[in-house]
Amino acid sequence: MALATALLGTAAPAWAEDGEQEHPAEELAAPGTVQQDGSDFPLNEAPTVYYPADFAAYSPRSALDMVEQLPGFNIDTGGGGGQNRGLGQANTNVLLNGERIVVKSGSITDELARIGADSVIRIELVEGSTLNIPGLSGRVANVVASSADGLQGQFEWRPQLAARYSENRWLEGIVSLSGTFGRLSFTVAAEGRPVRNGNGGPNIFTFGDGTVQERFSLTKANGDDKRFSGSVRYETAGGTIANLNSSYLHRRFRSFEDENVIAPASAPPVVERFDQRNRGHDREFGGDVDFALGPGRLKLIGLDAAQSLNFNTQSVVDPGTGDPATGSRFIQLRQTGERIGRSEYSWEMLNSDWQWSFEAAFNSLDQQGELFLLDPGGDFEQVQFAGATGGVREDRYESLLSFSHQLAGNLNMQLILGGEYSSIRQTGSNPNSRTFLRPKGSLSLGWTPEDGLSVSMRVDRRVGQLNFSDFLAAVNLNDNNQNAANNELRPDQSWGGEIEATKDFGAWGSASLRTFFRLFEDYVTIVPTPTGGEARGNVDFARIMGVELNATWQLAPMGLAGAKFDVRGRLRDSRYPDPVEGGFVPVEFARPHDLEIDFRYDVPGSNWAFGGGFRDTGQNPYYRVAEFGFDYSIDRNVTLFVEHKDVFGLSVQARVGNLLEREIVLDRQIFAGPRGSSPLLFRENRRREVGRVLSFTVKGSF
Repeated sequence: MALATALLGTAAPAWAEDGEQEHPAEELAAPGTVQQDGSDFPLNEAPTVYYPADFAAYSPRSALDMVEQLPGFNIDTGGGGGQNRGLGQANTNVLLNGERIVVKSGSITDELARIGADSVIRIELVEGSTLNIPGLSGRVANVVASSADGLQGQFEWRPQLAARYSENRWLEGIVSLSGTFGRLSFTVAAEGRPVRNGNGGPNIFTFGDGTVQERFSLTKANGDDKRFSGSVRYETAGGTIANLNSSYLHRRFRSFEDENVIAPASAPPVVERFDQRNRGHDREFGGDVDFALGPGRLKLIGLDAAQSLNFNTQSVVDPGTGDPATGSRFIQLRQTGERIGRSEYSWEMLNSDWQWSFEAAFNSLDQQGELFLLDPGGDFEQVQFAGATGGVREDRYESLLSFSHQLAGNLNMQLILGGEYSSIRQTGSNPNSRTFLRPKGSLSLGWTPEDGLSVSMRVDRRVGQLNFSDFLAAVNLNDNNQNAANNELRPDQSWGGEIEATKDFGAWGSASLRTFFRLFEDYVTIVPTPTGGEARGNVDFARIMGVELNATWQLAPMGLAGAKFDVRGRLRDSRYPDPVEGGFVPVEFARPHDLEIDFRYDVPGSNWAFGGGFRDTGQNPYYRVAEFGFDYSIDRNVTLFVEHKDVFGLSVQARVGNLLEREIVLDRQIFAGPRGSSPLLFRENRRREVGRVLSFTVKGSF
């Protein structure tokens, strides 16, 4: 805790109760330099500090705008959006006033976007292992913010003009209002998340007998999700801190897909139409209280969340010969819930920082699936579909002990040891119950051999989060496949490690190089079932390894002030045993390469900026029992933008994307049975045009 206190206390300028700075401005460290102000940090462990003046050229509107411009730094969201296993320890690389930003249904970027740029005092880049926040390693950005009494509003509007097959999108954006009144602060926000997508193009079917059929494929999607959220924070005179937060997400989505046979001319004009409608809502309520207790501090956290979704999909094929149409309908009703209680007790002992945490999490899924077939009379009649209705419950208890110690003036260590006990119970037509006891933990080292150079190392063991829907049977009418139920599904476990070196080059910029690996046990993928079907199941292992570069190259030393390149590149190699053909296949989500190059030029002495970006993403194939192929959208993209930072007090940016006119691709092969040993039924090669995309961003405050 001593190091964290140093970061938030002695390393920071003193602030009077009314928010005015007590030190004269000239006593602060120069912008973007290492701070040396007599803090408890050893000389070469002091954080690199960026002040608002460092970001003035960008005219930022929020803390997010500032963090996104940090040289060589990329925000790690830690897999938010509700996919994390419980709350757990810190798994992101951004702090707010020295505290981890606990997110579940939202994201770190959402939280940063609600903090006005005027409230940011400075941003510190520091090695995570020096902080008494278990789970942090590598470079961490700590946003130090304060606000005077009163109200402050932020808004961002992101309209998009229609590409060739889509519709205009007008209502995407967020508006938030924050207020501080003495020791009480609050934030409320409303966000529009509309979807307006559309694309179309040829779909070539090559059948096993050599026959070729060409179709025109068109799809459109319209969604109108809306999210409302709020938070309240109160700090007593004695230092007790309490937070309450809540959110509600209203979901509405509809899409359709039409395919029409257009060649050869002698072929029947087959028409296939797929419709999907999703309706539902999410709600979440949580809070925490942090207070002094004995020699340390105790933090108690609670969360209650629920989701309700109604999926309705339908596929109808008109053979174009006068015969009756054929079709299917699948309806799925899903209710999920999560309740979490967590405690963290932190204290100092033996010149070290300690934390003991305990977490109890209770997750549930209740799901009902119904399958219907279209009869010759044009009515949908329900048919039996085993394993689609049932429930899953998981009770999980985790306990971890964290130990952080400064081994030398420039070497820090953090050791976390513990484990979790979980019980998974499945109800329905094939009930089952199992328990698991698994170790968890990590070892992190942070080393700063010289000014401007830091090296971190981390080894950890994790337990993955299952998707409870994988336990039950489901149908995908769009791709014409289905998963059987599997009541023996196990959560994966993995060993992982990484080494990251970061070098600051002063006025030239910064670069970070990371090499990593992760070895999974009980990896979850599609496996064959004993009855000849397929389901989500476990294979013995999977491996992912690679290297990643994050760098910023500033051109001011070359005489082009205000210009910079941001580069992010990643290479990955992966494999897991193929449960169908034997041998090994790559992990689908572990894309073999990603390259992002962004250029930005803020014209000195003006409010104009312009630039662009290039993206190139490699793809791995997906594999099912009787199918494999590629399914991806816009693998290579070039964008250009122009921005004016003061249009009647607003920042306005226009951006055009997909200048290379890349397509959405589905290229798959379907077999009569297990691939590799069964004849090919057909190959589908679908390439839908998206078109160039013109979008705008308007930001302001009130």
